[in-house]
Amino acid sequence: MKVIKNYIYNMSYQVLLIIVPLVTMPYISRVLGPHGLGVYAYTNSIISYFVLLANLGIDAYGSRQIAYVREDSEKRSQVFWEITILKIFTTTVSCLLLLLYLPFAGDLRTLMLAQALSLVAVMFDMSWYFVGIEDFQKSVTRNVLIKLASLVLIFIFVKHATDTLIYVIITSGSSLAGNAALIPFLKKEIQEIPFSHLNVKKHFLPALLLFIPQIGMQLYLVANKTILGMMDTVTAVGFFSSADSIVRLGMTVVSAISTALSPRISHLIAEKKNSSVERYMKEAFEIINGIAIPLALGLMIVATKFVPIFFGPGYGAVAKLIVIESPAIIVISWSVAITSQYLIPADMTHEYIWSTVIGALSNIAFNYLLILKFGVYGTVYATLLSEGLVVSYLIFCIRKRLHIRKVFFFEFYKFILAGFAMTAVVYYLDLRLPATIFAIVIEILAGMLSYGLLLWLLRTNVVINIRSFFQEEI
Repeated sequence: MKVIKNYIYNMSYQVLLIIVPLVTMPYISRVLGPHGLGVYAYTNSIISYFVLLANLGIDAYGSRQIAYVREDSEKRSQVFWEITILKIFTTTVSCLLLLLYLPFAGDLRTLMLAQALSLVAVMFDMSWYFVGIEDFQKSVTRNVLIKLASLVLIFIFVKHATDTLIYVIITSGSSLAGNAALIPFLKKEIQEIPFSHLNVKKHFLPALLLFIPQIGMQLYLVANKTILGMMDTVTAVGFFSSADSIVRLGMTVVSAISTALSPRISHLIAEKKNSSVERYMKEAFEIINGIAIPLALGLMIVATKFVPIFFGPGYGAVAKLIVIESPAIIVISWSVAITSQYLIPADMTHEYIWSTVIGALSNIAFNYLLILKFGVYGTVYATLLSEGLVVSYLIFCIRKRLHIRKVFFFEFYKFILAGFAMTAVVYYLDLRLPATIFAIVIEILAGMLSYGLLLWLLRTNVVINIRSFFQEEI
């Protein structure tokens, strides 16, 4: 069935997204050090604004529009060409603006030019089309090969603390190569449409409406690094970026569910199958809660032992940051799921825009207030507070469309009970085992076993009926 195949493909890639950083981050953190990582994170946060402008909300909009007409080859081709032309235009404008910015980049100008490869990559990114037709195999295969190639290149060429530029070129260049690799697959998918039949302008405003929330999302995902670098040091950015990366790795498996279901729900909404939509949402949230809760609790326990082994000496602050930020796994997973699985497919653009505006403004305000008092820890507090506001608003927006208790909190107490029981087991082992990789693996396996066993003993619905989640139709 297509849904389960898409989920497996996405899960495979999400697992790779976990494995690759787990392999590269210990190496890079030791080679580049906190300062080198901080410089990379800071310049990457700046280039992200230009990448955002180039995308203009087109990826989310484009995959949705393709999903609407995926059964009609001619309409699908017309939508593809119109959106592709729009994306070429927006990327060109963004590149020109970057050229105007470079004279003000100072000593970071060379690194910014290297980061610009990821901006050029936007022009060649056609993954939105394959998401729209629910063909995840090509994108995942492409991404796997590129990730593995970049992994090899990093170990070969990044050898010294002065190799930050090489690291940037490899990471940014891999995005460009990966996006270009998808283009040949379009030959059998897309037919030629006369240019006179294309209407690019009609897509600009709808894409722009989705761009506004993308601005807000970028501000509360990236602006914290920019503000921290301005108000503190790039080394502090390195600490926060390292902790944030580990926490967000915990969300990659959870986000695979939302990515796989988004085009399916778009199609069901278009066909007005509301009961199927609510069914998919309910069972998706059962899995999201079942994964996010133990991830957050488990990471809080093992962080102190994990960080010195993983990052090396000089990263003591990262463990404390991870412990504080871990609850964000649950909150952000909810926000991503509500947005990608319902707001965007249901064309609730107004609510989507306001959610990101709330998140962006609150995150910026909290960062400025809390960094002054708490330094790098203030950035984590700001993240938790702003994400909490966003998910509260999102739930408020859909309260009349979905049964909130049924969808979001079905058997929630069982996941909490199992999570705290797992925490007790892991904490007991953590106090008694030495700080070694083997000990961490034992703690993780013991946590998974105790959590899964208790969910089974509690007869949790998601454990008993997991296969029904992947039914093609209801």
